[in-house]
Amino acid sequence: MAAHRGVGRLRWRLIEITRTLWVRVAAFAGLGLLTAALGFVVRGQIPDALAGQIGADAIEPILEIVASSMLTVTTFSLSILTAAYATASAGSTPRAVQLLANDGVSQTVLATFMGAFVFSLVGLIMLKTELYGGGGRVVLFVVTLLVILIVILSLLRWINRLGELGLIGDNLTRVETATATALRLRRESPWMGANPLDGPPPADSTPVPPPQAGHVQNCDMQGLSDLADQAGLILYVTATPGDFVHPACTLLHVDGLPDDPDDATTLTRQLTECFSLRAQRSFDQDPRFGFVVLSEIGQRALSPAVNDPGTAVAVIQRILRVLSEWTEQAQPEVSFPRLYVRSITVDEILRASLLPLARDGAGVVEVHRALQTCLLALARISPAVHGEAARALTKDCVAYSSQALVLECEKAETCALSAQVAAI
Repeated sequence: MAAHRGVGRLRWRLIEITRTLWVRVAAFAGLGLLTAALGFVVRGQIPDALAGQIGADAIEPILEIVASSMLTVTTFSLSILTAAYATASAGSTPRAVQLLANDGVSQTVLATFMGAFVFSLVGLIMLKTELYGGGGRVVLFVVTLLVILIVILSLLRWINRLGELGLIGDNLTRVETATATALRLRRESPWMGANPLDGPPPADSTPVPPPQAGHVQNCDMQGLSDLADQAGLILYVTATPGDFVHPACTLLHVDGLPDDPDDATTLTRQLTECFSLRAQRSFDQDPRFGFVVLSEIGQRALSPAVNDPGTAVAVIQRILRVLSEWTEQAQPEVSFPRLYVRSITVDEILRASLLPLARDGAGVVEVHRALQTCLLALARISPAVHGEAARALTKDCVAYSSQALVLECEKAETCALSAQVAAI
């Protein structure tokens, strides 16, 4: 079992690394080195006359053109991305910028430009060494044509993406997609393979605090299970991805710690290493964060400086669209019988996302109409899943609207919709 320990953390770390720009740039640099090595190896296999027939002797000026142009295009693209990040931060919320920064198309295009520049430099350096003759130039010429084709396709994708990069609609779509994906994965495994934890952990269990403050971004359930099996423990995980923890709270409670203080200390340290803490929340395993970010976009739109209730209504509709897929409570198989984990609830999602909109849009009837319509739709789609949470939240929304709406007819409309929600 110890052989599997850390596999989950390693897989999650590899996903983090592959999202960084330098990995893709390094791939192009590796392609340049591989091409140089291949040209050196097969230089005697290809006739030198073939280089003149296909124009491989012109490879040096071609590489010089690619190197100079790609450096300019990369600098220009970076300035565009910087402006898009600033627009997304000011127009929506800073929390949505990380999705824009991790955008696959933008990263691939930028890495292609930078990688083509690095590839050209490697090619020019190898040409100057004169380690291979005409046969090696043929190999370099063919690979360079392939790189140029990739650059052209990337330019076309980049031009197509520039029209929407950083706009409010693009940001909303990104956040909605990330939220829907995270919620779908969490719905399929609400307790992440463990037993459901209902209520507080046993009073005689030992709390284990985190080593530092931060947001839980990943929890290695396989590693926790292996440690629990090896030491005969029962683990009650109270901090799930998205929770903010600090040394004064607990990551998990342990039942069955060894009596020896040194063994207990070693074991608790190994348990805390299964949790990855970061300064910021992540969308991947934390669907609540996606709903919070959607709500923040709507809250900014309702601020007096922006005064855009239409965006707030669009946010509510997107929240409805994501939650409407949650029509039943999953009953998955338990993969880690020694672990207990609490699940996220519809009530906490609705209160974290819709209640702030009801507060900030208290005096806007369009917002309350959209809120009550959303709650009514959710209650009708799945009364068992959403009914209780919708009935509880509609009362708080009405309390906000009754204090801020001016016209009696608007108050009556909101109360009528709320009554329909309460009746389900």
